[in-house]
Amino acid sequence: MKRFWIINLALFQAAWFAAAFATSMAVPIMVLILCIHFYLTPTPKLDAKLLLLMPIGVAVDKVLMELGLFYAGSEIFPLWLLLLWCMFVISLNHSLKWFASQPLLLIIAFGAVGGAGSYWAGIRLGVLQQELPAMTTIALLMIAWGGLFPLLTRCAQLLAQSNVRRV
Repeated sequence: MKRFWIINLALFQAAWFAAAFATSMAVPIMVLILCIHFYLTPTPKLDAKLLLLMPIGVAVDKVLMELGLFYAGSEIFPLWLLLLWCMFVISLNHSLKWFASQPLLLIIAFGAVGGAGSYWAGIRLGVLQQELPAMTTIALLMIAWGGLFPLLTRCAQLLAQSNVRRV
């Protein structure tokens, strides 16, 4: 499927909207979205391999939660957020793949703005709660995502290259 990136983008956005607007049903909806992705993807093995990156994102989120940047209303890490991380890391092979060929500063800028913006939207919608002042939260999220997105982009690129070499 040549244009699978469009399907992946739609599925990732559907997962985000499920988390934001269908909170009580988010987990089953997101599991269904992941199943649809893996049913349709032209690269199921690589996408499964990219799930190895998910713990990096979860660990960063957990640290940010411990620092008081945001929390999701429970003591433990929410399953819907873990599933959103699954969708995000597999998107690095599809709708976000083009970033791998971009200049590092663009990847940093997109990560800082897009990542922080996504969390801020979650806060504004009431899915996440903030404990620190708004500007502090946004600034720290921008710093975290300005580093995290390039790291994950590069790791996904390396996993894709190792996948090609084995074929």
